[in-house]
Amino acid sequence: MSTAQDVLKILQSYVKKSRAASVSFPDLLSFTRRYLDHFAQNAPDLKDLDENTDNLLAARLIDLEKQGKCKLQYDNGSISGVLFPDYYVMVVQSAYRRIDERPELPFPTEESLKIEPPGDTVHPVDVKIDFISWLSREETESAVLLRLMYPEGIRTMIVTSDLLPKTLADLSLHKIRNYLRSEKNASYMRTKLGAIFRNRDLALKEMLDKIMTNPNEVLKTILTPSEFTFHFWTTLSSIIIKDNSQKKDKLQEEHDYCQAAYLLGYYSVYYKGIVQKQRDVEAALKTLDYTLKKEPYVFTASDIYNFTDNKGVLLTKKYNTQDVNAYLAAKLKPPDEHTLPELLRFKTAEGKEYYIRKEFLLKYLLEGLRQISEEFKDHYVEFWSESLKQDQKLKPMTDDDGFYAEVAERFRTEEPILAALLNYNVLYLTAREQRPSGPAADDLGQVLDTRKQKIRPIHEILELERKTLYNDARLLLPFWQAIPLLNAFVRFFKRAFLGVPKKKKRRTPLKTKKRAKQEADGSEEESASNDAFRDTAAIQFGSSPAAASAGTSPASTTSSDTRKARAIEFRNAIHALQEQYVGENGDVNRTLEELAERWNPLLDPVAKNNLVEDVNSLVRDFLRRMKVGFRLIPPDRARIRNLAEKLAQNDAFDQIRRKDPLKEYLELYMLKVLGK
Repeated sequence: MSTAQDVLKILQSYVKKSRAASVSFPDLLSFTRRYLDHFAQNAPDLKDLDENTDNLLAARLIDLEKQGKCKLQYDNGSISGVLFPDYYVMVVQSAYRRIDERPELPFPTEESLKIEPPGDTVHPVDVKIDFISWLSREETESAVLLRLMYPEGIRTMIVTSDLLPKTLADLSLHKIRNYLRSEKNASYMRTKLGAIFRNRDLALKEMLDKIMTNPNEVLKTILTPSEFTFHFWTTLSSIIIKDNSQKKDKLQEEHDYCQAAYLLGYYSVYYKGIVQKQRDVEAALKTLDYTLKKEPYVFTASDIYNFTDNKGVLLTKKYNTQDVNAYLAAKLKPPDEHTLPELLRFKTAEGKEYYIRKEFLLKYLLEGLRQISEEFKDHYVEFWSESLKQDQKLKPMTDDDGFYAEVAERFRTEEPILAALLNYNVLYLTAREQRPSGPAADDLGQVLDTRKQKIRPIHEILELERKTLYNDARLLLPFWQAIPLLNAFVRFFKRAFLGVPKKKKRRTPLKTKKRAKQEADGSEEESASNDAFRDTAAIQFGSSPAAASAGTSPASTTSSDTRKARAIEFRNAIHALQEQYVGENGDVNRTLEELAERWNPLLDPVAKNNLVEDVNSLVRDFLRRMKVGFRLIPPDRARIRNLAEKLAQNDAFDQIRRKDPLKEYLELYMLKVLGK
């Protein structure tokens, strides 16, 4: 069965033969019958058109009009004529095929082709203003006519849009090749270019020789330019235009040279922009890749889209979301079915999606588990101890199953990322690829049960033993409260003689160290320091923090001298450590100011002071979040140095380049805070 495309081929053949865009329907009908006489026997699809030519030809033409391929003219309700606008496109394309065969032919014009296309079918293009924008347009299904207009009296030319990406560049190169075939022009150009490209004689000679001997290879230097080839073509084009455009009575070949030079110059600019953009995208993606290798190692998609460069500029200004998506898709694709991809994607129980690079999975997980293990241990010891002081014995203290269930639920709720990473298959494959050794292998063995091929229970991973924690909590009790009989006697004595009511049992809500830290962050530095010391002393010597603060607890009263002695000893040790930095008669504040001058690059005094205060605030927050026991045992210089080293790795200090004086400043300021 015939289609509209079959009739389109017949229409194209007829307008080409008649050399007119408009034809009468009777003439087209007559041509169609002759066409079918020659081709219908060997084309079964045209059988229905051959048997009913009049009606089916009209029907197919109506279909073509709906597709925008032609326009129909009517007389008394019947088709009388057919206008085929693409005829002009066909004529221009045919002219360029002839130029491809004979490069010495001039670029076509409407006059040379003897066509007068309707005004609305030709798009005027100012070469200096609009040509690059037309190059950057996406290719369309149908080619359109373009009238290229040049300055300085250079003739216009007509071309179709489909020839812009490569064909027109190739033909322009051949025009320049013809220009250089003249020994006079070639010698002149070698002299002019040699004066501009000093110390590039060999590259210049090679380029000029290639234009004459290997134009296809030279075309690549325009479409994918280097720094040298870009400057070569823009300079060559400028010289040709300058030498020929000022002539009043230009020869046809001089028009051709100027047209070709303009086009090649703008081709060079356009493709240089593309190459530069590709380089910028590649550089930005390298920055993205590098950022994924930095702490905190785990990122959401939103985090990745908001990565910045070292100047704080969003990387999305250098690439688009399609570039990021393509990068992520490539990194998430495993090289084979037995190997994990470079980038791993995982979801938490709440459905939030994260990314982590494969090489940092074990490091992030094992370090996180070690930290959480310590936090959980400290929490249960302190919380259970406080509960026991209030004569509250919670169920998890005595029931293994209840304790393990509480630990598992708490871990899932408060550490969703670590919980999501506890995937046996992923961790097993990662371990097989990376082959960890030493402590890392031991820690991983604590996580993976390879015999049962599953993750071990979370209380085993975190090494939380109920009995051990319970005993440690009891060790923090006052001696009289740790002995049941004596504890009962004291409670009876309080109720009988001091009128202390029996406390109702209540369960204090579980509060993790992380939440406790967040609540403590709002307090003043000195208050936080004193409270931490007082709370630790209270636990250590057998009284509650509240009683220690009020000074009413018997345990607090009896250990008052001891606490004061410890506090004095702590401060003396810190002051002795400060002397190692500033000398026996040195001034801490003055030394801090001198160090700040060395690492602080800002010139504006207000901004300079603000930066120093921001750094000081980070140090105070960092120390405030340290475990309270840290304030009872004074650190040595190695410990302070390690803490400063760790703090200096914070992303907040990325903009500070002078790290050594910054670290020394952090060490001394820590000692200043601890010495208060």
